[in-house]
Amino acid sequence: MCSADTIVAKYEGYEIDLLSKSPLLGSLELAGQDDEIINLKISKGDAERLVRELTRFIAAEEAAAA
Repeated sequence: MCSADTIVAKYEGYEIDLLSKSPLLGSLELAGQDDEIINLKISKGDAERLVRELTRFIAAEEAAAA
């Protein structure tokens, strides 16, 4: 459940813009509430953690369906 200070945003499926190769940094665009644009900068470590958490999130649905 989201807290009152949580920003709700939707990933629109656009590419991640490469900002730097060393260190690896990128930026992706999210659509926030009231169609505001949120530019999220992400490092390699952040991206790796996000992939792990998304994998756990997807696995939770698969486990519930089993």
